[in-house]
Amino acid sequence: MLADDALRIRGSPARPPACPAAPLPPTLRAVARRVFGLPGRRRHTNEETMTGRRPRPVGTFATPSKPKKQRNGSWKATVRFYGVWGTPQITRFGATSGEASDRLAEAMRDFREVPRNSQITRSTTLTMLAQELLAEMRADTACSAGLVEDYRREIEVSTHRLANPKTIKIDNSIGRLQIWQATAGELDRHIKQLTTLGFRRKAKQHKIILRAMMQIAVRHGALDANPIDGVAAFRRVAKPARGKMADMESLPAFRDQVRAWARGEEVPGTPAYISGPKRDWTMVWVVDVITGTGIRPYEVLALLLDEINLDAPVPYFDVTGTLVEVKGADNGGWVRKPTPKTENGWRRILLPQHTIEAIGEAIIDLEITRCPNPMGLLFPARNGSLRNPNNFGRIWRAARGENFAWVTPRTFRRGVATAVDHASESPERAARQLGNTTAVAKAHYIDRPDTAPDNREILERWAKGGPQEPRQSPLETPET
Repeated sequence: MLADDALRIRGSPARPPACPAAPLPPTLRAVARRVFGLPGRRRHTNEETMTGRRPRPVGTFATPSKPKKQRNGSWKATVRFYGVWGTPQITRFGATSGEASDRLAEAMRDFREVPRNSQITRSTTLTMLAQELLAEMRADTACSAGLVEDYRREIEVSTHRLANPKTIKIDNSIGRLQIWQATAGELDRHIKQLTTLGFRRKAKQHKIILRAMMQIAVRHGALDANPIDGVAAFRRVAKPARGKMADMESLPAFRDQVRAWARGEEVPGTPAYISGPKRDWTMVWVVDVITGTGIRPYEVLALLLDEINLDAPVPYFDVTGTLVEVKGADNGGWVRKPTPKTENGWRRILLPQHTIEAIGEAIIDLEITRCPNPMGLLFPARNGSLRNPNNFGRIWRAARGENFAWVTPRTFRRGVATAVDHASESPERAARQLGNTTAVAKAHYIDRPDTAPDNREILERWAKGGPQEPRQSPLETPET
């Protein structure tokens, strides 16, 4: 029996327990372990730490909380998402507990994790997404300035005083839609509306632009798939069974009418000249250059005097550039690009006699009028700058009148290809003249029907009731 127990038995007051020693500071505790060899802090192994709460799998939701009633009478429901870039909390409110839960369930259904610091989210509007596309194209050296301008014209509404603000663009039609609202059905309705209004070409352009826009949203994680893939394809319009040229024999009559218009005479659909600036004889020369070479309309207006050699044994000129429209540039946004439209566009063209005469007259006119021409163009504007193709198009329509309303500058480009192909029976030769590939020239420019195989003898025997030659099996070999 211990002394303390004996004292309790005798009824003596118990000895007060000793006061517990004050814990040592962390630094002194570490010194005591080293000096007296006390055991250190026990470390847990990885297996022991994993026996606690297991981490949530990435890309999943936690258990939604029970809706709680707020002070203003509404109900609040929350859930946490365990993602790669964080654990955001989704909150939805409703007038009742069930409504808050339903809204939270819809939010969980439509939730898409967006990378941290991403500028493109599901709530980004299509207008902002279109500007992101233009920014990427401007930074890409493979995208020419003309291509960027073509996209921009179909995206933004023109602020020019003469432009119609109601012209359908992406900004003023579907630009307010957010990415999550731009479903395949919504985009399909937009494109079909353009087709119904007769803007089939614009509808195709919008579909191309929207595909590139929505692909950016896919790359940024705002969408899982491109909704343009679900848009209905364009039905192929069957072309009438006729040639690409309405009338191959109309060139002489058209040239005569253009000259009559330039002299100020009346042509069908255009009254005679009365007052104002005199009619521009450049129209006559441009027609002769196109019909004698087959070059593109923009290439005609980009011809330089230094690239023309009429004194050579065989006169020629070199096609080295074209016109492109760039926003903010001078002369209505048109600039001369020092390279042709395609790789096959850079070429030297030998000139026929009527084209040589037209170019010679144009050069003499520049010397007589002493028109300012700092760029050394063959067909400069009156102020010495580039000719605006839009303004030139209005002059062209006035000169062609009603009798040749079907004629455009590209019409005679088809005529050149057809004439060369018929004379030489070589589509490759016609393609080199145009600066195109053979496949493009045959598909879009050369007017030549397919020739059927020679079946005259077979059909003659059939018509006269003669015996038909037996059909030989491909497995049989002819007897020798």
